[in-house]
Amino acid sequence: MQVRVMHFMNQYFAGKGGEEKASLPVSPVEGPVGPGQRLKVLLGDAADIVVTAYCGDNYFSEHREEALASVLQIARNYEVELVVAGPAFEAGRYGFMCSEVCHFLSASAGLYCVGAMSVENPGVEGYRQYKDGKVFFFPSTESVVGMEGALSKMARSVSKLAAGLTLGSAAEEGYIPRGIRAEEAVDKSGAERAVQMLLVKLTGQPFVSEIVYETLEPTPVAPKITNSEEVHLALVTTSGVVSEGNPDKLKSINNTQFGKYSIDSLNSMKDKRWDVLHAGYVTGYMADNPNFGIPLDACRELEKEGAFARLYPFFYSSPGVGGKVADMMAIGKRIARDLKAAGVNAALVVPT
Repeated sequence: MQVRVMHFMNQYFAGKGGEEKASLPVSPVEGPVGPGQRLKVLLGDAADIVVTAYCGDNYFSEHREEALASVLQIARNYEVELVVAGPAFEAGRYGFMCSEVCHFLSASAGLYCVGAMSVENPGVEGYRQYKDGKVFFFPSTESVVGMEGALSKMARSVSKLAAGLTLGSAAEEGYIPRGIRAEEAVDKSGAERAVQMLLVKLTGQPFVSEIVYETLEPTPVAPKITNSEEVHLALVTTSGVVSEGNPDKLKSINNTQFGKYSIDSLNSMKDKRWDVLHAGYVTGYMADNPNFGIPLDACRELEKEGAFARLYPFFYSSPGVGGKVADMMAIGKRIARDLKAAGVNAALVVPT
């Protein structure tokens, strides 16, 4: 008997529409839909996609608890035994939604969940933080050009789980590491293995550490400013607030540039119209009050009170979602050079 699978996706991949349909609530469709049709073929006789549950990106952000409860009810109604989600690629809201849904179904119903998204997707952070032993997300490309590869990875793992097998480590199976260190029987103690690796390293031979870590360029701490009368403050944000019309053509995801916009004659961000572009959160709230991203109103009050000497008449903006570490570091360095040239010695960076 085939294992009963539910496929979770957003409204776009379910064929219900784009951003104009992002507020659609959770709904079920019997059988596979969209990418699920290809996944069904790849699964063969191992499992059967009995239902597709879809949800609008914005609806989930605004009604998280209701959405999770609805997805759980669909899983129960269709007697689902396993869940697949995505692929979400680099779509931030979609990736976050997949991560949250999978963790919830694992925690509340004990279901194994398999999905895929780009390693740069914001949803990966939640996936890693949950450290859920029943949730596996595989790395995908940033765009749908990698759909076949992502679905193939998902299908292989679903087939193994459906057969009652246990997935191995991230290194063995290829899923995105969750930071879970599973116990396993080995012939040598940790001390012996460590010494062996050291000896191999000293001879210049390649070796694989048991602890994987990412090395980032160290950032020195700036010297403390003790006199508020010396503070020339600038505002920087990754919230995606830009001048109306987006004159710098910044991207809502995978951005590699930044914009610089005047606030010289403004006391509040509401004194002027702005656009907001960011693929990682619901931008409506920011559009209604851009002071959330650039706290100009509060800074003007602090400036009047003498909390700092003066506010720099421009702010810098670069949507951060999906940004590569190298690109973000390059943007930061360029902004820093510009600020130092203008005599600015302090910056308030507002993330999302």
